[in-house]
Amino acid sequence: MASPGDEIAPQTTENHFTDPVEIRETAYNIERCIHLVPLDWFLVVSGEIHAWTYEHYLDNEQHFEKRGGQYSIDNVYFEYESEPNPDGTGKPFKMRVIDPNDDEIKCHPRTHYLIWLLDYDEESYEVVRIDPTEERDAVLVTIQERLPHVPRED
Repeated sequence: MASPGDEIAPQTTENHFTDPVEIRETAYNIERCIHLVPLDWFLVVSGEIHAWTYEHYLDNEQHFEKRGGQYSIDNVYFEYESEPNPDGTGKPFKMRVIDPNDDEIKCHPRTHYLIWLLDYDEESYEVVRIDPTEERDAVLVTIQERLPHVPRED
C-alpha cells in the first residue's frame, strides 16, 4: 500500500467498504467497481466527528452523537479538469454537507484517500465518479483501472 505512515487515509488505519455494491462494464469492456462510502467516514476525516480514528469511532459509536442521520450531502463536485495534487494525494473533489442547523460544511478530500480506503493500487486504479446516494447519507465511488495514455495526433 502506498499510503503515508500508519494510516490508510487520514484518521483511518484499516481498509473499509472494499466490497463493491455494483460492478458495471462500459461500452469498451472496462470494468467499473462502485463502492458505498458513508458520510460518517467523511465527517471523521474532516474533524466534524471528533474521533482519534475512524476505527475508534466505529468501536465507540454509542459514545458519539449519531451524526450521519442528522447531516446530509447536498452535492459532490468532482474536479475532472484539475491536476493531481503535488503531494501525491490525487485530484480533489468537493463535498457540500448540510449540518443539523442547516449550516454548510465543506469537505475537500482527495481521490487517493478513497483509493487507499477501498484497498486499490493507486498506480493501477483511479476514481472516475463520485455521486451522492438518493438518501444523501453516503456517496457512490466509481473506480476503474487506469487507461493507458494515448497521445493525440496533431
